[in-house]
Amino acid sequence: MPKLNEYLGSIISSLSTARVMADVQTVRVAEDYAKHELLKHFSVPRMRIEDVEITIPVAIESTQEKLDEPVDIIKNRDFNSAIYSEVTRSLGMKSLPKEMSTQVRAMISESTETLERQLNKSGDMASVNDFSQHISANVKRIATEQKILNEDQEKSEFNIEERIASTATQQINAMAPKKSIGEMNVIAESHLLKEQGAGNIMQIKLKISEDALEWQNSEDNEGNTKSMLLPE
Repeated sequence: MPKLNEYLGSIISSLSTARVMADVQTVRVAEDYAKHELLKHFSVPRMRIEDVEITIPVAIESTQEKLDEPVDIIKNRDFNSAIYSEVTRSLGMKSLPKEMSTQVRAMISESTETLERQLNKSGDMASVNDFSQHISANVKRIATEQKILNEDQEKSEFNIEERIASTATQQINAMAPKKSIGEMNVIAESHLLKEQGAGNIMQIKLKISEDALEWQNSEDNEGNTKSMLLPE
């Protein structure tokens, strides 16, 4: 699904492209007028886009939270302990063998450092998904090497991503950083919008006005010519 900013940007970009196409056609018409004995005395028709009003129906599929303040996960012992406990429960065990426990704790600690860097660099909570995928894949690898997985777990798709992501998100929220709404994924396709309830659809009204630029030449005191893009 497209992001809201990308979707609206593509609409505005399409209008700019339409103006370019219209100007190219105007040039062709001007060349034809110049060649014609009578038309060369006429003004060349040119279209301008004064105001365009568009009503766009969309449904918000999902939103991403964005952290407004840095978080200190590495020094928060509760975070790593909560993730470790979730791993243990997911394997159906009360405790892990010593060798495996050491590997898992080291892997979680390293992954936590990476998560903290990503969160504080981008502020994007989507980093938690990368963290949970990494933890899940490595737990499965270590458990397979240590022959910890039972037959049912080996046959099934051993996947604890959702539980790890949920636990990590709860722990980060408990640190009480300020958050805001980040990027929104929207549903814009008409056949998918029909499947949405009326309460889930919002109408975005855009009013776009043209503000064209043109090249203007000016000459300084030394006779040098400079070209600048200025509003028409």
